[in-house]
Amino acid sequence: MSHTTKLTTPRVLIVEDDLTLRRILRMTLQEDGFNCTEAGSGGEALAALDGPVPDAVVLDPGLPDNRTGEVLECLGQFRERGSRGPAVVVMSALSKENVVQKYGPLGCPFLAKPFDPWELARLVNQLLDERG
Repeated sequence: MSHTTKLTTPRVLIVEDDLTLRRILRMTLQEDGFNCTEAGSGGEALAALDGPVPDAVVLDPGLPDNRTGEVLECLGQFRERGSRGPAVVVMSALSKENVVQKYGPLGCPFLAKPFDPWELARLVNQLLDERG
């Protein structure tokens, strides 16, 4: 079932410090039917995750305030509390191996930068469709 047939608009939190890329991702995802919230730092992401839980999080681990570990821990706590939590996609200019070495196993899809923003939209759709 595609997200467009659901009763509510899926919410995506975009966590990316590059303002231009963040805007491109927001516009692409909004055009594909998502309601987007943006965060430019780990602190902003944690504040956003303290509110209504998004359906998906798109995360660049190279955040300027070095709070990526806290964001990943927060996302992991949803599962620990028995909630599925949001679907997560990690995107980075670093290799997946470097990201895993720094933050541990991701347990979610990884996109290497640069990538086609529509590829991200397709991946988020796929993850949400798999969840039902």
